[in-house]
Amino acid sequence: MGLLFIPAAEIVLRLSCAYCTWTERNEGVFVPPYAVNARSWYYANDPNAVLSYQLSEFDYEKRTNSLGLRDIEHPLLKRSDELRLVAVGDSFTEARGARFDQTWLNQLGLMLNAGPGANQLTMMCGGVAGSDPFYSYRMLVDKLLPYRPDFVLLVVNNSDVSDVILRGGMERFQPDGTVRGVEPPPMPWLYESSQLARLILFEVFDYTHLLITRTEREKREQQAVEKLMALVGEFNTVLESQGVDFTLVLAPHHNELRRDRYERLDALKDYALQHQIDVIDTKPYLYSKLEEHEGKLADLYWPIDMHFTELGYRYFAEAIEIGLGPKIMRARSGSPDTTPPSP
Repeated sequence: MGLLFIPAAEIVLRLSCAYCTWTERNEGVFVPPYAVNARSWYYANDPNAVLSYQLSEFDYEKRTNSLGLRDIEHPLLKRSDELRLVAVGDSFTEARGARFDQTWLNQLGLMLNAGPGANQLTMMCGGVAGSDPFYSYRMLVDKLLPYRPDFVLLVVNNSDVSDVILRGGMERFQPDGTVRGVEPPPMPWLYESSQLARLILFEVFDYTHLLITRTEREKREQQAVEKLMALVGEFNTVLESQGVDFTLVLAPHHNELRRDRYERLDALKDYALQHQIDVIDTKPYLYSKLEEHEGKLADLYWPIDMHFTELGYRYFAEAIEIGLGPKIMRARSGSPDTTPPSP
């Protein structure tokens, strides 16, 4: 009987996928957590490509422009009556899980262009699935600022903290145009191939999917948040020097919305507000919408993929419109913006 327990336990754990990584749940493959593309500073898709997302929960095409971004092609030359808004971030900014016309950025554009001064605001997407705020900074400064945006939104979520732990901060960018990632800890024996081994590592030895203990992870999370604070300050400094309005946007993961509490982003929000940087925290508005849906997270987030559904992206856009709308109206009228940063 004892010999049968191990394969039986492995089968049960594989079926439940209780210790699966995100890529295993969604794509059926194991990806080493510390893997980086060392060849380029820029995290983007192939340019002018047509990609397919064919997953159990959604199925759509993703088309990229010449920068490898999920967007149409925009001319460098800006019209005299045109305002431009650039959003940078990861898969939540790219709007994984939504058709192109239903991304939050396109829905936000419809909302903001519906009133006075209609059709004067151009929305530009700089979000890339799998990216993080440091890659977003390089993409913005080197590739998107030449388009002369008037507004820049940096969308940050809980996964960005883990990404910084796995990849490092600004030190990842090497002078020769390559990227040097964080030195990975050794892969525990059988970790990649055995769910039972992961159960033992997680429950007995206190491991996490970052291949470090929870205690060590908490320490590295604090370091990562500090790096993100410095980066948000750098975003603000660079954009302020060019007369570009900068706003930090916080996006809750599904568990954070369910609990109505961020795991790591409160410190980043506090830092931004202390430094007079505008913040749009979408969690209160999304939580009110979750209550309207009687707490059914599946209405707002795909249960397996865990990104927003198209409805979730619409609510996300509405939350941003509430914080950004008055600022856009003032810019259209030519009035100075004297609004203090959002609480």
